[in-house]
Amino acid sequence: MDTSVVYADLNLARTQRFRRASPPSLHSDACRCPRWHRLALKLSCAGLILLVLSLTGLSVSVQFLVQKPPREKCSVTAQENMAEPTRSSAVLTCPKDWHPYRDKCLFISQTSRTWTEGLADCSVKEATLLLIENEEELRFIQDISKKKGHQFSIGLNDVQVEKIWKWINGSSLNLQLLQITGKDKENSCAFISQTEVFSDICSSNNRWICQKKRKHV
Repeated sequence: MDTSVVYADLNLARTQRFRRASPPSLHSDACRCPRWHRLALKLSCAGLILLVLSLTGLSVSVQFLVQKPPREKCSVTAQENMAEPTRSSAVLTCPKDWHPYRDKCLFISQTSRTWTEGLADCSVKEATLLLIENEEELRFIQDISKKKGHQFSIGLNDVQVEKIWKWINGSSLNLQLLQITGKDKENSCAFISQTEVFSDICSSNNRWICQKKRKHV
């Protein structure tokens, strides 16, 4: 009787120690994260997305800024080209002792020589005897003749072979512009006074008028 009682007591004690040694079971919700942890995770993800979008936008902006200077440079170049004077808007000038008239420079001689010598002098000056192109220029030259009190050789002579008046550039005289007074003789040249254009022998001594194109500066 005493032996079985002792056995029972030992078995009970071992069972109790085993139970006390076993770890307590955890509740099923114990492994779940707290709510504020989940909220922080969501905010972190949202912040990461915003950061990626910001970096993308910054990259696009940098590319735009890199490409923009050439366009601005082209714009500045275009403005400078517009501001730079062109040949048509540049100032026209004449050499010293030459008088401007429209797109021409006129040289009025101070001495008298033959028509041929006057033509040669104009050629030395890289010019030619005056070619009258319209009625306005005709009146302008006649006013000069009146002020100077002289008549002048112009670049018009009578070509005997063709029996017509021609300008020294080869063009025929427009009879509606000029009427030549005087008789047409062999070796005749044209001269202008304050009232008319007349013919005379080319060997007669008169002053002359040269013309050349005005230069752009």
